[in-house]
Formats: sequence, C-alpha cells, structure tokens
Amino acid sequence: MVILPAASLLVSLALSAVALRRYLTRRRPHELVWSATFCSFALAAGCEVAGAAWGWTPFLARLYYVTGATMSVGYLAVGTLYLLAPRPIAFAGLLVVLVQSTAALLLVWRAPVDPDLLAVAGWSALQRRGELIALAITINSLGTAIVVGGALGSAWLLWRGRAPAGRAGGLALIGLGTLVVAMGGTLTRFGRHEYLYAAMAPGLLLIFAGYLLANRGPRPEGAPKEPLSV
Repeated sequence: MVILPAASLLVSLALSAVALRRYLTRRRPHELVWSATFCSFALAAGCEVAGAAWGWTPFLARLYYVTGATMSVGYLAVGTLYLLAPRPIAFAGLLVVLVQSTAALLLVWRAPVDPDLLAVAGWSALQRRGELIALAITINSLGTAIVVGGALGSAWLLWRGRAPAGRAGGLALIGLGTLVVAMGGTLTRFGRHEYLYAAMAPGLLLIFAGYLLANRGPRPEGAPKEPLSV
C-alpha cells in the first residue's frame, strides 16, 4: 500500500521546509537540525514509495535503512539537545551522532542485499549483521531516551515553576510523537510494514506541533543566553 508512505513523504517534506525557513529567518541551530531530521524521514518514506511504484533496488534498500531505521531519531535527539542543553553538550551530542552515522553508512553500504528477497521483501532484503543491528538499536534507544527525557525534564521544571508552559508542553508533544513513530517501527517486526507509516505521519505531526509550541515559549526570566532560547 503506497498511500501511507506517500502521506508520510508529503508531511515530512512540508515540515522540513517550514523548519528550514524558520532557521533561515532566526538562525537557531535546533531548527536546522530538525529540518534535516524531517528530511531524513522524507527520504525513508520516498524509498518506500519508489520501491512500491518501480521496484526495490539495493540502493533503495540501503538508503531506507540508513535514513529510516538508523539516523532519524538520533538527529531528533540532537535537535532536542540544542533546544534544552548548554551549547557544548549539544555540540558533543552532534559529534557522537555524526560518528555513529558515518559508521552506519559504512556498515550498510558493505551489507549484502539478497536479490531473491528484494522484489517481495523490499528493504528487509538487506542482510543486517550483528554490529549494524546493535548500532541501529543504540542510536534509536539513546535518541528516544534523550527526547523523552527532555520532555519529562521540562514537565518537572514546569511543575517546579522554572520552565515556561509552552516549552514544557512542546517537549511533551515531541516526546509523544517520537514514541508513536517508535511504536510503528516496533510493530514492523510482526511483518506488517504498513504499521510504520500508519504511525509515522501522525507521529511527525505531533513532533512538529511540539516543535512549534516549544519555539513559542518565552525564555525563563533570568535565564542565560546558553542554552539556546527559543
């Protein structure tokens, strides 16, 4: 079914364009990082659309696994760090994710693709060895923990009266959207890949609604310039 991946592709492209436009206007790093994140989601959905329409190729399978299964949540976490954490911590997180992404690219491009499975199984024909699976799990688990932890931390600061409601509510929506997308990815293990895209579009909309809400929140009174204001 190509409708759900196509919807996710359109949503991701629209969100990436809006985030990029905001970055070009405001020059705030988390907006650039999240624009790249939405673009990564769009590439994954585009691979699914292209594979369904014209047939899967080894290149599409590899590109899908890098952008959809490996990198997206890691960069979403980096955007969260640039929004909430001191700049040196956010920059360190960016360096870690860049190293992980480079390792993932090398492992994926060296991984064989089963030509007999490619036509029927799509990206699942990529033969993932232990180190690649471990790397993908690490990036996604750590990224989800940072995003959800940022949401919970903001909620706690709001309860203590030390964070604006807009930012805390926005981070809560980002955390919820990340969990929705992650849930769709988990359900694909039951052999139904459409579950990913049934979850991706609403999950991305929740993430973007949270992004906009967090960016509307005023800077806490007396807060220093770093970490980033929104």
